[in-house]
Amino acid sequence: MTNTGTDVTGVAAAGLDGIALASRMSSEVSNERLAAVAATIMGVTRRVGNELRIGFTEEVIIKANKGLFMVLPAGDQSLLAINLRQDANLGLVRLEARDAARLIGQVLTTVYSPN
Repeated sequence: MTNTGTDVTGVAAAGLDGIALASRMSSEVSNERLAAVAATIMGVTRRVGNELRIGFTEEVIIKANKGLFMVLPAGDQSLLAINLRQDANLGLVRLEARDAARLIGQVLTTVYSPN
């Protein structure tokens, strides 16, 4: 992601199995736990989307009293998780996050392609 402001306080790429692939988080946050929680969130929202017949999860945003947490798919087998400040420019972050997730998905597809 290219957001050079202070909106983003942490970011991680993880597999849908909950294994952290890469991250840059504060020392207060466990990369492994964050990856596992993000994968769980993505799994639950996919099931909800199927049950309600509303389609595939495009993003999940949790707004808490001290910040936001965003999770979105990054290809078929991975996800992007982002911690944000409470007053982050959510519109700009969402645009950049979608681009970053698309690129992560492309890279992982290329790296793990069976060909």
